[in-house]
Amino acid sequence: MNDETPPHSPLGPNRLKAVIFDYGNTLVQFAAPQIEHCDNALAACLERLFGPVDRDRLRELGHADRRAPYCGEYHEIDVATITTNLIRQLFSREPDPEHVEQVVNERMRSFIEAIEIDAQLTNLLLRLKQRYKLGLLSNFPCAQSIRASLEKIALTGLFDAVVVSVEVGHVKPHPLPFATILDRLGVEAAEAVYIGDNWLGDIQGAKRIGLRAVHTQQWDTPEKFDRQAGDHDPDLVIEHLCDLGDHLLPESGGCR
Repeated sequence: MNDETPPHSPLGPNRLKAVIFDYGNTLVQFAAPQIEHCDNALAACLERLFGPVDRDRLRELGHADRRAPYCGEYHEIDVATITTNLIRQLFSREPDPEHVEQVVNERMRSFIEAIEIDAQLTNLLLRLKQRYKLGLLSNFPCAQSIRASLEKIALTGLFDAVVVSVEVGHVKPHPLPFATILDRLGVEAAEAVYIGDNWLGDIQGAKRIGLRAVHTQQWDTPEKFDRQAGDHDPDLVIEHLCDLGDHLLPESGGCR
C-alpha cells in the first residue's frame, strides 16, 4: 500500500511503516505568543509567593533554561529542578518544596492552556493513522504537561507511542530518545520518517540515527541553531505541515 508513495518524493520509494512527529512548533505552535502567556502566568504565581519579579531577568533565565539541555551530553533537566533553580536565581532564597510544587503546577496549567491545534492538522493525522503507525517525540522537562495537553486537544488516541525527553533523561539530538520511540513503535530507523522544526535536535538527531527527516518551517522556532560543518540536509523542507500529505498520502494530498 505504501508503495503508492510517488517516485519523485524525496521521502523515497522505500516502504514507510511509521511517521514520528516533534510536538512544539511542529504539530502545535509554541513560539513567542505561547511563551509570553506562560511567562506571564509564571510571573504572577512567583509574585504571589515571593514578591516582585524582574520580568526581564525571568525571560533571560527562561531562554537559558530552554537552551541548557543542548549543551554537553544533552541531559534533560526536570521541571522541578528548573523551577527550584529559577527561584534561587530570582529571589536568592531556598524555596520550600510546597512552593516549588505550586509553581510547577502553574507552569503545567499555563502550558496546557496555551496549546491548541488546527482542525485541518487533526484531520491529516487521522488520515495518516489509517496507513502508518504514528509516534510523538518531544523535548520537554515535564511529561505530564505534554500528555495532559494531548488529552486537551484530543490527540492522545492517535499516537501508537509517545516519548518525552524527561522520561529518558536526554534531549534530542541524543540518540536515546529516537531509539526509544522506534523501539516502542516496533520499527527500524529505515522504516520511519521524522518531522520537526529544530535544526539540531530534530533534523540532525534524526538523520544521525538513520531516520529520514522533514524540516517544517511553519512557525518561528525559539531554539535556533546554525548549520555546522558536516551537518546533514533534511530529506524534505516544508512550509506547512499539510504539505506532508502530498508525499505520504499521494491519493488524497494535503489538508488545506
